[in-house]
Amino acid sequence: MSLLWLGLGVFAQIAFAGFQAMLVIFSAGGISNRRGLTPFQDWFFVQCMWLLPAISLGTAGLLIYFHVTRSPYFSHAWHLLPVTCFGLYLGYAMWLGR
Repeated sequence: MSLLWLGLGVFAQIAFAGFQAMLVIFSAGGISNRRGLTPFQDWFFVQCMWLLPAISLGTAGLLIYFHVTRSPYFSHAWHLLPVTCFGLYLGYAMWLGR
């Protein structure tokens, strides 16, 4: 991966982190206004508000670290980790909001 693709990927992960945080905040607010949340669901939404962006930022940090150290684990496939976690959250939120 060249430095250009690394920069674009890191920028995309930072932007995706902000998008995830805002989506969790507004989706949790919408679901809680529609119906009451159990204590577990409330705890889950609060954790997701912090964990999903942290996973994206952690992935960006790992990609920079792997580039600097020329690690064999340096790959575009790392971008799938936050997308997969976000997909799982989105599926749960959609199931809960039905």
